[in-house]
Amino acid sequence: MGVRAFSSFGLTLAILATACGGGGGGGGGAATTAASPIPSAVAKATCQTKKVTIAVPVTPPNVVHLTPYLADAFGYFKDENLTVELIRFDGGVGSLRASASGAIDLAGTSSEPVLDAIANGADVKIVYSYAPNVDVSFAVGPGIKTMADLKGKKIGVQEAGGFADVMSRIILKKAGIDAKDVQFVTGQTDTAVLHIDQIKTVQKQNAQITVLANMWEVLTDYQYAVYIVPSQVLKDDPATPECIIRALMRANRAMYDSNNRTKIVDLGVQQTKEERDVIESTFDTLVKAKAWPQNEGVPQANIEGTIASEKGFGKITKDMKFADVTDLSIAKKVVEQLGRVQGFP
Repeated sequence: MGVRAFSSFGLTLAILATACGGGGGGGGGAATTAASPIPSAVAKATCQTKKVTIAVPVTPPNVVHLTPYLADAFGYFKDENLTVELIRFDGGVGSLRASASGAIDLAGTSSEPVLDAIANGADVKIVYSYAPNVDVSFAVGPGIKTMADLKGKKIGVQEAGGFADVMSRIILKKAGIDAKDVQFVTGQTDTAVLHIDQIKTVQKQNAQITVLANMWEVLTDYQYAVYIVPSQVLKDDPATPECIIRALMRANRAMYDSNNRTKIVDLGVQQTKEERDVIESTFDTLVKAKAWPQNEGVPQANIEGTIASEKGFGKITKDMKFADVTDLSIAKKVVEQLGRVQGFP
């Protein structure tokens, strides 16, 4: 996922290194989708009044990360008798570590550090997502026109093994450039991995910043974001993650209710600290791209593709299967409760 900390891009431009995406919107209106979901009679867990913590890996969030903020603002957590504290981290690796330690009820992060951690014995499971597919671009400063120009440059990353690091290495591999021939840094950089709203913001400030590659065009069958829970929690207290996931799924679905657009844009301006026109344009782009899931949000092909990518970089050395890293039983149960939406992950 990534950090929203500021770093220097080129000589003058401050940029942001990347991050690590129920019923309808406020008031409970039905989400506007390709097909109206038909709820089933699957029993819902009821949570007692309690406080829970959710790790969010980007501070402040980008538009794609608004799901838990929306669930809180629209009262979906309250509907589940939950008071939620959003614990902010500067990257997905920190969010993952907090979850693995048992200090967090549910954590959002990009998929790569989770898969690496599970391969190395971490006892956590992927249970849901707020954004299955990659929505970032690989941006470059003046003087970089082609991938070959990346050799010898300072590559902007936020943390080793984090999302920006992985995306950058994928670009270098595509360019045929050995990682030893560049510098991975967090200060003055020549490149950055940026979300759609970040690209719009930095290009307003400096027209010389360009997009070398859109990662959604480079990567197919690749999982961007996941929510994780310690395996023991799923055994000891499945009700709490069910209540949390139900609220989050309602929030993801609320993104597609046009009646909610103004409220969500207002929330985006408040939380992201970005300009309103950037939020509006980015939100509309993400809705059109179906960025937020409406069902379980973790396609098997995406997870297997990410595992293959991490193995290719030597980050994972053991064979891992979809069932080894996921437990979608709760998300599937919630989908049955709310009704499946066709045409979405």
